[in-house]
Amino acid sequence: MERNMYLCIICCTRRYPYVYNNWLSDVQQISAMGVDAVALNIGSDTWQWDRVVDAYNAAAASGTGLKMFISFDYTSFVCDNGYATTNWTNYFAKYPAQFTVNGKPMISTYGGGYDCLGVANWKTVKANTNGYLMPFFWDSENTFKTDWAFLDSWYCWGCAWPQGDWDKNTTDDQYYIQQLGAGRYATTISGWFFTHLSSKNFYLRGDDWLIINRWDELFQLRDQLTFVEMVTWNDYGESDYFGPFEGAQPAGTYWAQNYPHTAWISLSKYYITAYKTGAYPTITQDVVYWWSRPHPALATATGDSLGRPNGYNWADDYLWAAAFCSSTCTVTLTLGSSTQTFSNLASGVNKLKLPLAVGTVGIKMVKGSTTVINASPTGFSVVATPSQYNYNVFVGAETATIAVTGTSSSISTSTTSSTSATATSSSTPFTSVGCVAEGTTGTRRALTGANYTNSAMTPAKCQSFCASYTYAGTEYSTQCYCGNSITNNGATGTVVASSNCNSKCGGDSSQSCGGSYYLNLYSKSGSHCFHHQ
Repeated sequence: MERNMYLCIICCTRRYPYVYNNWLSDVQQISAMGVDAVALNIGSDTWQWDRVVDAYNAAAASGTGLKMFISFDYTSFVCDNGYATTNWTNYFAKYPAQFTVNGKPMISTYGGGYDCLGVANWKTVKANTNGYLMPFFWDSENTFKTDWAFLDSWYCWGCAWPQGDWDKNTTDDQYYIQQLGAGRYATTISGWFFTHLSSKNFYLRGDDWLIINRWDELFQLRDQLTFVEMVTWNDYGESDYFGPFEGAQPAGTYWAQNYPHTAWISLSKYYITAYKTGAYPTITQDVVYWWSRPHPALATATGDSLGRPNGYNWADDYLWAAAFCSSTCTVTLTLGSSTQTFSNLASGVNKLKLPLAVGTVGIKMVKGSTTVINASPTGFSVVATPSQYNYNVFVGAETATIAVTGTSSSISTSTTSSTSATATSSSTPFTSVGCVAEGTTGTRRALTGANYTNSAMTPAKCQSFCASYTYAGTEYSTQCYCGNSITNNGATGTVVASSNCNSKCGGDSSQSCGGSYYLNLYSKSGSHCFHHQ
């Protein structure tokens, strides 16, 4: 059932040569994704007023229905008694393109909490604007239900990325949901993050299909979120952009030019539809999305005085890909001397990876005896020794030019790698082990064989998928994992209270399908002993 599931995307206001026509083009592209509003990030530069006027006017003239709102960046915007914030809000609230929630103009921020306007001035701003307040304050933990109880919502800017050497999960989201209470939490999604300046030089882990996994997480959280904010449309300096490269790049940066991310726009449109409607759409167009860094994580640059960014050793040396298949397909990925064929991929979204190697990219998709994609993308190659460090990614999409019809199975997301495992007898029935904790470090996964996601998951579907494995496990309502052994990793393999497996199955709400990093585990083997907590 479709609900008012709001999505916005943050956009940095750009100086010359960014003009009205640039905004008009942006508005049309952003609206086509299914996004509801654009958060215009502003600071203290005097020229930003005119750029914001251009943005609001372009949105109104576009006829798309896309709206705008201000996101005050208090690392630059004035920290006063709230007068400037009120003035900006009330001026643009009169524009037809102003985004409102229940008739109230949206007000968002980056910072501005205790260390800037403070509680009293924010109460005054709200009273004088009748605004809907959805800030990001970094200094407000444990006070959301007391000092900041008047906030309508609060969003977690940093929750778009893992903040360490692990895959993104929803632990931080769940923490803030508990902090804020029901109906007050908004969160973020991004595909990448890398910046390389003397003032900030670090990489946040985008590996293991961050953008796809994060969309799947948001799908599971959709009933608990007020908004989702995509970070960002055009912040080239931090490599977290979705939009095309336009306007002036921030001083001292070089890593975004000729590194497009626009393929993530059409990829995200699929997940935005799922988020808004509550159902993953049927894939009708065969396409392979892929992204890669231009050099190995441990490469040594010949002419870079800053050195590698913090977090460089969190990066994995792979080309990442997602094959959107309308029916069963076989995909071959090539990067220099590295090549891998992934056979009989199911209809749906198949996550693939290929070890990084020096050279250029090749993408091939075959259906039956027909080659529907045979691409050699230009403009990108991997080198062993760069002159400067670049941990940004080049993002591409290769689309089928020939339509091949076939019998489609249910919409699913699967992960395929070259690792194979010894199969067990598929006729042996599974029996329940109980609710099992995943690990607390490293990969965290208890089962490392095949896996897939299905919005209509049930234990029976997962066991059928894992028929050739010893173990099957359901997790987080829609996920299924298979394996022939339990990894020895942190708390992995510990049977815990069934209350930890509190996610109802997507395909049968009367059954449990794990939790956040908890598996409802099933086994064919009676010889394995599990530690009970």
